[in-house]
Amino acid sequence: MSEILLNRAAYINNLSKICAKAGGKERVILVLKDNAYGHGVDLIACEAAKFGVEFAAVKNETEARQIEKYFKQILILSHLPTGKESEKFIYAVNDISNLNILKHGTRVHFAIDTLMHRNGIAIDEIEFACKTACQRGLRVCGAYTHFRSADEVSSDYFVQRENFKTAKELIMKFSGESKENLTFHSHNSAGLERFSKLDDELVRVGIAQYGYAQFDDSLKLERVLSLYADRISSRVLKAGQGVGYGGKFCAKEDMQIATYDLGYGDGLLRYDGVGELNLASGERILGKMSMDNFSAQNGGERVCVIKDARIWAKFFDTIEYEILVKLSPNINRRFV
Repeated sequence: MSEILLNRAAYINNLSKICAKAGGKERVILVLKDNAYGHGVDLIACEAAKFGVEFAAVKNETEARQIEKYFKQILILSHLPTGKESEKFIYAVNDISNLNILKHGTRVHFAIDTLMHRNGIAIDEIEFACKTACQRGLRVCGAYTHFRSADEVSSDYFVQRENFKTAKELIMKFSGESKENLTFHSHNSAGLERFSKLDDELVRVGIAQYGYAQFDDSLKLERVLSLYADRISSRVLKAGQGVGYGGKFCAKEDMQIATYDLGYGDGLLRYDGVGELNLASGERILGKMSMDNFSAQNGGERVCVIKDARIWAKFFDTIEYEILVKLSPNINRRFV
């Protein structure tokens, strides 16, 4: 049966490097949304908690409940206000209108729009937001922003840092909270690689914890996830015979082939037989991928399909994030 193996030593290495760069475990927020970027949120959360990280961020309340036993603090990044928010969690305020709906006493972090213009409170709205939060009995615990191009060498990163600096000053001025009672965070995985020291902020790390650096990998991160498939059948594909739908691949000579138990129904992007795509273990995929299986050169009873998601991302003209998060939660995962 197909399986995802997670390298525990690699994950601990990554957490160690990240926490050292951030200035300690207490200065790291681990982003575990979307099934921990496809790695398996229960496994990753448990391991991170054992390591000593106490703060996590997820997409919604469902994800937060899934990991609440592991972390002291959980920030929900994409919450749609209901007025029934839980005291257990911290909720991002992505639009100033949220402040009129959130339940009295709810802990919040303001999302600040510093340049990305995707969501968040504008800098000129901060005074009003702080006063509204106070009037409605909301507990402003901090604020954050998201860099739109921290993974690119451009001036945007520095512009946003300055904008967020202004935002922090305004929040401290109008929220009535002291600096010691507020948590600020702006640096994502790519941002983590770009700063030398952050005195007053935590870092919010997603893809880096799973082994994917955005620049020169000075952190020496290691890939955590490997995807394996098991052989369903094998045969000799004779010269002139095609394999799979439409016979897209036709053998030029007799060859040993096999069919393995993974397909686009398991979250793999659908290879259509055009261009050469190899498994991590080296075998070439042959013909069009099916929903539940694919054919390839016979690599034995088990083959490694993906070890570095960037190889598949490059082939399909996408990013490693998409390759990873699409992996079905139904695939068995375990640490080794």
